[in-house]
Amino acid sequence: MQILCATDFSKHAAVAADVAAALARKMSLPLRLVHCAQDFIVMGDLPVVAVSAQPAREELKKEAERLRSTGVEVTEEFRTGSVSLQIVDVAAATPTKMIVIGSAGKGMAERWLIGSVAERVAESAPVPTLVVRQADLLLDWLNSGASLRLLCAVDLTASADAAICALQDFVTLGRGEVEAAYVRPPDDPAASREEVSIRQRDVWERLHAILGDVPVKVHVRDVAGLPGAEFLHTADEQHSGLLVVGTHQRHGWQRLSAPSFSRNVLAHSTTNVLCVPASTARPDISIPKIQRVLLATDFGDPGTATALRHARALLPGGGALHIIHVCLEPSRGINPVIASEVYFDHSIATAKAKEEAAAKMQALPSALLTAPGLTVSTEVLAHHDVAAAICDAAERFGADVICMAAKGRSRTGAALLGSTVQSVLARAHKPVFAITPPLA
Repeated sequence: MQILCATDFSKHAAVAADVAAALARKMSLPLRLVHCAQDFIVMGDLPVVAVSAQPAREELKKEAERLRSTGVEVTEEFRTGSVSLQIVDVAAATPTKMIVIGSAGKGMAERWLIGSVAERVAESAPVPTLVVRQADLLLDWLNSGASLRLLCAVDLTASADAAICALQDFVTLGRGEVEAAYVRPPDDPAASREEVSIRQRDVWERLHAILGDVPVKVHVRDVAGLPGAEFLHTADEQHSGLLVVGTHQRHGWQRLSAPSFSRNVLAHSTTNVLCVPASTARPDISIPKIQRVLLATDFGDPGTATALRHARALLPGGGALHIIHVCLEPSRGINPVIASEVYFDHSIATAKAKEEAAAKMQALPSALLTAPGLTVSTEVLAHHDVAAAICDAAERFGADVICMAAKGRSRTGAALLGSTVQSVLARAHKPVFAITPPLA
């Protein structure tokens, strides 16, 4: 196991290397210092003057000697190619505890087009990446015993569990004040003061299950825009010196369909950020506790009653049950000018389906919806992709389990046939409980 630090010999990289060396000493790990030189791409027969790599190799050796003088075991490695890809490759090839990298920041136009090296590494690396922006706070904490304020983003998903696990390593390194922030999106069904208190308790219990008896202060915040902006606002208010965020490391079209919380934090934070891949979560930390269940129903009979009983059975000690129905709406690919009549007919059908679904929500068996400590909420959605709507609702709600009837019985339940269940199973980041209705 090692600490991996990337350097380009700038002043930002030098202070990041100091932080990496201090972490290596605290964790009793060796430090690997990597410098990557960009390859030159030659088009056609254009003349090229070869650039010697010797000066960079000598600079790398000099920096490694400087860090060795602090009492750390250091090995240096010189590479060529894409900087971010080479750093990720080193981390994947050799057991690595953490990547440490400095960030000089970039203009918004450049970041929008290509991002920074630090951001690209954090979004691709198989291990946590520490992006250093205020090295003095970390060095004072590691070397001088100063206290550090740590703020962890918790959204009740696997990425949050990974962030908390990484936070656990940091709380043992020095004195610190641990805080957690949960940012409630505007469409979060938990709206009342009592439900906000329940969410605050859920966050605390999740932290307590992993961190043990470490004192933690929990913030629950509302947001009207991007959750990352509200998280950064909380960090500024609390004067946090290290932000810990999980990431699903989505790429391509997935990034466009779901704005990345971690990318937003990395791009705009003025302090240090530890970005933790969701894949690093340690499932053996504790036995998961089911407290929030999302039930997707198509109102098939007797499928709905059966699914509701099973969903309710997952919460014997109380908790939160969120029941949703997704009405199929016209595809966004339909042009209302070219196919206005079709679009209009579909829109009327969708509105009628939503009204019928809302009435059926009101008619659900009250005996299954009332119990001590149980909070029940309902929601009717319209979406052209039913499986995507269910997965998004589960993320917003912070569900521990998604319950679905595996087979629909009614005409309106066609959207929740087996193919949709399979699609949810393929997309969801949550466990899916597929319930087969009893035979008639």
